[in-house]
Amino acid sequence: MEKLIKYLYRPIHPSSLGAFRITFGLVLFAQTLYFILTGFVELNLIQPIIHFKYTLFQFLEPGSPLFLHSLMWGMLLSTVFITTGFLWRWGAAFFFFSFSYLWLLDKGYFNNHYYLMSLLTLLLFFTDANAWGGWKSKGNAIPQWMIFILKAQLFIVFFIAGINKINPYWLIDFQPVKYILQIKAEREQMPFLNNNSLAAFMCYGGLFLDLFVGFLLWFRKSRPFGIILLIGFNIINFWVFYNVGEIGFFPFMLIGSVVLFLEPQTIANLWTKWRKLPPIKKRKRVATISPKPLITGFLFCYLTFQVLFPFRHLLYPGHVDWTGEGQRFAWRMKIMLKEAEPIFKLVDANGNEGNLDVSKMLSPKQYTALLYYPDFLPELARMLKKEGQAKGLVNPKVHAQFQVSFMGSEERQAIVDPKTDLASVKHQLIRPDDWIIPLAIKRK
Repeated sequence: MEKLIKYLYRPIHPSSLGAFRITFGLVLFAQTLYFILTGFVELNLIQPIIHFKYTLFQFLEPGSPLFLHSLMWGMLLSTVFITTGFLWRWGAAFFFFSFSYLWLLDKGYFNNHYYLMSLLTLLLFFTDANAWGGWKSKGNAIPQWMIFILKAQLFIVFFIAGINKINPYWLIDFQPVKYILQIKAEREQMPFLNNNSLAAFMCYGGLFLDLFVGFLLWFRKSRPFGIILLIGFNIINFWVFYNVGEIGFFPFMLIGSVVLFLEPQTIANLWTKWRKLPPIKKRKRVATISPKPLITGFLFCYLTFQVLFPFRHLLYPGHVDWTGEGQRFAWRMKIMLKEAEPIFKLVDANGNEGNLDVSKMLSPKQYTALLYYPDFLPELARMLKKEGQAKGLVNPKVHAQFQVSFMGSEERQAIVDPKTDLASVKHQLIRPDDWIIPLAIKRK
């Protein structure tokens, strides 16, 4: 423990942390500008007639259109503060709360990338990220924990994402990569993408990268190989997913995070060389910065939570990617594939029934999420019931013919009983939802 404390509080040059603040700020700027230019607020927050709430965030409500648009422009300005270092801590705080608020308004917009952006912004807030490369930076030494916590967060994301890929669907069936490549081949008119060998290469390559890139980057001797691997993989990743899946600027955020793993002295000297200044001499090791028990406790609790929480699905019966229970906030990225065309029916007290096309009631993001996450069904059903009551129906019930193909299987299975009144069931926060039918589709 004593060695760990010395490691965490050893003074180091702040250049790698400052460089990360700059690269991360640029990515946040690009992501926010993309939201503005593509009308994220209008399409996903203003137009939808329903918002699917997280159980712990039921109190969140979308504000007025003026408020939401102003918030988005405020976020863009805050990313400029983060990047330049001017009022950067205020910028980080504003971006964290605003961005988290926006994607927490609706489960339909959940994305592991957004979750990671929020976490990194929060962690950055607690560091001295402006000690180098920013507005009025003084270049003072910082304790090593300020870089360690950011590196550890990225390491956890990579490693747990790798563990999640150790399953027969990924390793034997090459799903959902095989399905994604088929879609990409059709869209880009590149038939060579549609073959098992390429899918197998990408599956095992992705598994290797997730499990080992954190180790490769952490140690100096293997770092060059890790950097090449990370950059190459993310360039390919962006090309594959930019028009067949929502990946946004996530690959560029990971590429920019490479600076965290470089030796601070290296970044500092590259900077001075570019500006034609005398190189910074390597500082002699000085005494450890005085440990702060509160900070040490926070680091331990935060990292313990980040390691354990993604595996909460082990407390639930059934396959996590089928039931969706414990699937979010768990770094289960691009490993789930479901295909379905659900039919919803509104049945009144006299037995009269009529089909409902919910695809026209939901935003594209919401409808896609509905196919993947059964916990959308109770809230959607209650909305449909209210719609029926508004039209004069007496005590209507909501049923669904919800046949799902799982992980590319040709066989389909109902995920809910078609006789269940979905308006009367509830999604449980901790206990499993017994109205979800367990997965029975067998792998071939």
